[in-house]
Amino acid sequence: FSEEMKNPSRNIPLTVMTAVPAVIVFYLLVNISYLTVLSPKEIVSSVAVAVTWADRVIPSVAWIIPLSVAISIFGALNSSMFTLGRLSYAGSQSGHLPVLISMLNAHSCTPVPAMIFSTTIASIFIIPSDLITLTNYFGFSAWLMIGLTCASLIVLRYREPHLHRPYKVFLPVPYAMVAMSFFLVLAPIAWSPNLQYVYAFLFMLASLIVYIPFVHFKLHFAFLDRITCHLQLLLEVCPTEGSADGKCE
Repeated sequence: FSEEMKNPSRNIPLTVMTAVPAVIVFYLLVNISYLTVLSPKEIVSSVAVAVTWADRVIPSVAWIIPLSVAISIFGALNSSMFTLGRLSYAGSQSGHLPVLISMLNAHSCTPVPAMIFSTTIASIFIIPSDLITLTNYFGFSAWLMIGLTCASLIVLRYREPHLHRPYKVFLPVPYAMVAMSFFLVLAPIAWSPNLQYVYAFLFMLASLIVYIPFVHFKLHFAFLDRITCHLQLLLEVCPTEGSADGKCE
């Protein structure tokens, strides 16, 4: 989302080169700490390895580990809501979602409709599923989407080489991501076939039912315009042309 970042050609590489190595080092240190304190058998049998580690190392304040995990989950949820909202916002700008979702709040420039939309969809998925099932569906779908996204980046790099790019990805990186993504998609299917993967793929394929009439053939219903106007007034949002240049209060 380089349109929202100041100096993306500098800040995106800087973020990647600092945040990613820091996370890798932190995870390595955490796992080294686990293996130093606990045996492999204890790690495998533990329901929550971090809690077991804390009970062994700092029993008097072991409660701080679940608290830290909760705080971490809250932070991850916050960033996920922001990311999913911006994905919906970008999709609407491309004409793949209702125009309301591409609007920003007139005061804060926040994509309120997009965030409400993505949060509602995520909440619906949570209702009928347990965590393990949801994780299986999400993992398969997420890595498939990541692989296709990186593949589209490669195609666009060759098809439109002169397109302005505030940040240009080093080309071997998306090639590696495509290979890794499709390995993570195909390996579970080959090693542990499950109908869950078929359901997830069919669910994504079902999006064509909406895409073909409403996006490809541009089918439009007049009553949707009235709904858009009412929701626009309710949420105090406006098209991006009215707020993209920093004209927010």
